[in-house]
Amino acid sequence: MKPSFIHVLIVLFAFSIPTFSQTGRIQPKLADASAAVVRGASTGRLGSIDPAVTDISFRYLKPTTGDKIQVVVTVKNLGLMNYESGINQQNVQLWEEYSGSNRKMVKLFPFQNLNASASFSFSYERPVFKPSEEFPPHYKAMIVYEPDILSDNNTKNDDSNAVNNSLTKNPRD
Repeated sequence: MKPSFIHVLIVLFAFSIPTFSQTGRIQPKLADASAAVVRGASTGRLGSIDPAVTDISFRYLKPTTGDKIQVVVTVKNLGLMNYESGINQQNVQLWEEYSGSNRKMVKLFPFQNLNASASFSFSYERPVFKPSEEFPPHYKAMIVYEPDILSDNNTKNDDSNAVNNSLTKNPRD
């Protein structure tokens, strides 16, 4: 006897029903719970700590002393756990770069702790670029850690993603 179309649909439906627990919810199976992406979270994974340079912006100011440009750097913990560290173990450096060999640090901003999803900003002001300055410098902000931060037995200050620890922008972009 040939199975009817209805019989085939019933069999296919039976194999597509997910397995439910006693509570009636689907139970995910994860080898490592910290690898789970949290639904509704902006970014990050469970158990992650991720201070990141998220923005460099430029504002033009006109104080009574003359035109100035303000460089504003924003750092945010993109992870889902608080960053907790000791004093002087990390800072954010702002560099003014005219070329690979012509650059100088213009601001050093130390920080200590940064809660999950929290951010902070700091600024640097300088005279505005003259129209004759055809190529203004790029600004590079970077998080710098002391050399042994990953081996100091404090897992609450281990950055899970070093790729987003620096950002470079030009005021004319």
